[in-house]
Order: sequence, then structure tokens, then C-alpha cells
Amino acid sequence: MPTFFGKLLRVASPPIWKLLLGMMVGWMGSPQAWADVLVRAEIASTTGSVRIGSSTAAEITDTTGKKYSDLPAMKAIWATPQRQGIVLNGLVAPVLRIKPTGDGLVAVNNRWYAGEVILMGRNQILAVNYVNIEDYVASVVEAEMGSSFSPEALKAQAIAARSYVLYHRNSRPWFDVHSDTRSQVYRGVNHSPAVLAATEATKGIVMVYGGEFVNAMYSSSSGGQTVGVQGIPYLRSVPDITNRPKFGHGIGMSQWGAEARARQDWNYRQILGYYYRGVSLGRLPE
Repeated sequence: MPTFFGKLLRVASPPIWKLLLGMMVGWMGSPQAWADVLVRAEIASTTGSVRIGSSTAAEITDTTGKKYSDLPAMKAIWATPQRQGIVLNGLVAPVLRIKPTGDGLVAVNNRWYAGEVILMGRNQILAVNYVNIEDYVASVVEAEMGSSFSPEALKAQAIAARSYVLYHRNSRPWFDVHSDTRSQVYRGVNHSPAVLAATEATKGIVMVYGGEFVNAMYSSSSGGQTVGVQGIPYLRSVPDITNRPKFGHGIGMSQWGAEARARQDWNYRQILGYYYRGVSLGRLPE
């Protein structure tokens, strides 16, 4: 299993030593008392053009915050890759930052995203959404499960998604996770009340094992038996409660198995403890 502890120690905010120390000593404060962590989610990678917009007036800047131009609210423009960089609103640069004012959202190819978006590349465009982890988690839970699932299954999914992205944080130079099944599905701002409630109820809660975030892999269904991963003690092969045909890699939590157990009055702690053996729960501290 790869470890990113050293890298996280240098770049994460809050300091990872404080984060892990808080987990080791138990639950840390109230649900509101935890750090503001950003996720870098890849939302587009193409050699073609990308449609950009903002729900409020936005600034187009470089990565240091130097302003290049303004982007009016609700006006769509095209970002086009060229050899010199990305052409956007009369500008040409290898890296451009879209920063909306207030609580504005950024649109990329007709999908809305909270936070900011970075466009980078030459002869291609890589679009990366810098988003608060809780906004990210809510979007993943909506895309991966949705409001039809039971509350305790949704809570288990929220903690799994949060743990997964923190395990993979800073594992790549330009982004942390893909927005599709190569990582976990992320579709920007699209949250039902049930999913928001599950995300809020588990705010900041993560799984850890041996002083590291858990690589909380999961799939739709396992076909009656999950798949174990050699060398990762918490990803064992365990019997699943549902005999739905295997859909996905079958490693870790079975989403339909989690739903079946939730309907048998299992809470999210019991669900996670069954699929991820020997892990501990902790809360990200302030």
C-alpha cells in the first residue's frame, strides 16, 4: 500500500501530525469544529474547447492572484487550447484561475461547481475544481448512491468518500482525484436534502488505520462475497448480505450491501466496521 504521510506532512492544511494526533486520542469537539480542507478534482481533460461561466461576477487571474480580466455573471465563454497556452476572453496563458465573487459557482461544460476552477495546459486543457471537502463529499454521495438509499447507508458512503479522497490527496502533481469511476464519481453541485443531511451528520469524520487515512474503496455490489486486497489488512474478503450480481471491482464496501444492512437497523459505524476491518473513526480537528 502506498503511503503519502511524508508528502501530506509537508503540504496539508491543517498539519497532518495534528490531524492524526486528534484521531488517535478520539473524537475532536463538535461537528462544526474541524478544518477547512480543499480537494483538487479533475473535471475536464480535453484537446478541444471547454465552455466556462460563473453565476456571479468572477475574476480571471494567474495562480498568484494577479488579475487578468473580469468574467461577467451568467455569460458563457469558450476556453480553447493552443500551443502557447489556453485562450480565454482574449487572454493566452498556460494557467488561468476562475474565481467567482461571493458564493458564486463556476460552470464548466454546463455543470456547476462550488469553489474555484483552474485551467491549465498547452495544446490541451486540464480543468481542476478546488472545492471544500464537504461540498465534494456531498456531490460524491449523490452521484454514487443518491437519496433513495437509507440514511445510515448514506452516512457510511459519506465517510468512505471522505476517507478515500484524503488518502489520495496530493498523490498527483496537478489534481487529487478524477471525477469518474477511476476515482469516485463527482458531478459538482447536485445535492438532495437526504444526501446533505448525511454529509452534515458525518461532517469531518474519517476512517484511519495504522496512522494513515483508509483507502476506502467501494463498489456497487460484490455478488455475495467482497474481494480482498493482499497486503491491505482492512480490505479483506467478507461475505456480503446481498446476492446482487457483482458490479464493479467488488473491493471494500458493497453499496447495496450497506443498504441492506441499513434496512436491518445497522448504523453507519457497524456498516463501515464490517466492510473495513480494524479501522478506527476520527474527526478532523479545527
